[in-house]
Amino acid sequence: MQIRDGTLHRLTAFRNEPSLMTNRPKANNSRVWGCLALLALGMPLALLGACATGDKPKPAVAAVQSVLQVPGKAVVAVSNRNDGAAVLLETAQELRVDLQLSAWEVSNNFEWSIAELKPGVLDPIGSRFERTGRDTNPSESDGSTIWRLKPSAPGRVSLTFALRRPYSTGAAAKTVAFDVTVK
Repeated sequence: MQIRDGTLHRLTAFRNEPSLMTNRPKANNSRVWGCLALLALGMPLALLGACATGDKPKPAVAAVQSVLQVPGKAVVAVSNRNDGAAVLLETAQELRVDLQLSAWEVSNNFEWSIAELKPGVLDPIGSRFERTGRDTNPSESDGSTIWRLKPSAPGRVSLTFALRRPYSTGAAAKTVAFDVTVK
């Protein structure tokens, strides 16, 4: 220790001693140069990418709604993947809605329920839960809720399902909606 300018300074002469430097790992110069090269090349590319976006608005893409119709079959089946689809039913057909649940949603007691269905066009027959048989541990396997609905009269109705805990009054974690037309 040495006192200069009224402050206490530590002597650093021991840092250059050869006996202490032999245990110090040597820096890998190729790794350092590689990192510097990546930074040198990455910055211009990032700047060019930011400039390439432009301020021009992109044209709006009209949403294409898929129409699901299975004439002559007894059951029309839809799932989460068909969210937003229009479904055409005949009065003799049944609508089967297969709503998947992840293992986390199953183990945390989430359920699919009907959130919106005006009476008069479709009547729910019932629902059941089916666990996916891939896993032997019930707490780690996913599953699906299968809803069955039958047409009661010709017309058009919006059918919306909500995923939430049964005792929850808050917003749904997920929603799935279909526009159902019965001929």
